[in-house]
Amino acid sequence: MKQGIAGEPSESGGRRKRGGIGHLIPEIVLTTDEGQITLRQIELLKAVSTERSQNRAAMKLGISTAVLNRQIRELENRAGTKLLNATKRGSELTPEGEQLLRVLGALNRRMTRQKELIVGCTSVSQAIAERICSKLTLKGKRVRLIVADDETNISMSMSGQLDIVFVDDPRFAYEYPKEGRVHEVTKDFLIQCDRGEGYAVLTSGPQRIGFDLLRQERKPFKVKATVFSPEELIASKHSFFISKMLLTDRKLELPQNARQKRIPYTIYAIETTDHADIADFFDCMAPEQYYPIG
Repeated sequence: MKQGIAGEPSESGGRRKRGGIGHLIPEIVLTTDEGQITLRQIELLKAVSTERSQNRAAMKLGISTAVLNRQIRELENRAGTKLLNATKRGSELTPEGEQLLRVLGALNRRMTRQKELIVGCTSVSQAIAERICSKLTLKGKRVRLIVADDETNISMSMSGQLDIVFVDDPRFAYEYPKEGRVHEVTKDFLIQCDRGEGYAVLTSGPQRIGFDLLRQERKPFKVKATVFSPEELIASKHSFFISKMLLTDRKLELPQNARQKRIPYTIYAIETTDHADIADFFDCMAPEQYYPIG
């Protein structure tokens, strides 16, 4: 592979001619344009990344530094790119090296994961996702729902831990590279509650949209607090942004003495694997499930 790490995990049966089918040994490899990379070779890279030193990594692995250096060079040759950089602080992975470890992590998780469909969402999209998951279980499917913020969900999906991810911030959907796998779920409003220049930030919802709007309008603001619940947000006495669906779901009311502005945005769901139950999940999405937007 000439530029970067683009190889996908694959399974290959490695054969050692020692006589008889009982000596066939399965081996999992990553395939690149320059050859095959075994998980053992990538574990060497992982050890260097963890120890931040080739000498310490070699000691941990029980091999000489010379052997480790030779293995890393061979790994770089097969990857077709540089994987390690020497710095004053020790050895650090290049972006390509980090990508290769992510491929390893995704492969390991695919091998050990349960057969259930795993869906990631935020507190904003939680009610919608719960309704769909409930319908799916009635069809006899196994499904698990994980609630986190957009960044965490995207990170988990990139490492193969989620099959479907709901995102509040549309930029994640726009940046996702696989065409035809991004679904519009519903439209919502981000409500700005203006109580002055000081803002509290909620860990859920497309907060970026609101603050980008303030920057575009050249309105001064200062982030005074970060909170994890909408109740804390409203009680903070600071200005804030909050999704209308979250207000509806929690049955919360906005303060009457604050200036309010509604900013439209769209919630998306992204397919991140080829799980067999993904089609059934999206078949369970129906407009009547969602909160009316108005």
